[in-house]
Amino acid sequence: VIQGQQEHKFNTELQAHAPSLLLYLFWEKRLQGLSASDVSEQIIKSMELPKGLQGVGPGSNDDTLLSAVASALHTSSAPITGQLSAAVEKNPAVWLNTSQPLCKAFIVTDEDIRKQEERVQQVRKKLEEALMADILSRATDAAQVDEVEMDNGEEA
Repeated sequence: VIQGQQEHKFNTELQAHAPSLLLYLFWEKRLQGLSASDVSEQIIKSMELPKGLQGVGPGSNDDTLLSAVASALHTSSAPITGQLSAAVEKNPAVWLNTSQPLCKAFIVTDEDIRKQEERVQQVRKKLEEALMADILSRATDAAQVDEVEMDNGEEA
């Protein structure tokens, strides 16, 4: 975005009516180098992206691609298709579709959906097992505390 010293009608109208349209090209690059951390400030490992999802643009890497896709999912309700033009690889500054993340066009197949559903079921089962183990552990601890209290009460 270039702003001059003079007040132009176009700039004023654009800023007044659609401030969300003022996006910078490759703005996702600002997220490069940032990572999530847990409460103990340990860096959380970045997730693995599907093989069919490939970034485009200058200095593209998996972390930037993940940020771009996540941002697109959160900022728009439109479907994510990636950059449909093959020319975007030659000159992304000219052929870039700014409403899509910086990745090559991709298609999600029924097989991809089935595999993801299986992974979700596996993770849910692991979570259920972990919660059950936690409940049993807490119940055992509570029973031991009750036993100690009863023993102390009987001796007095």
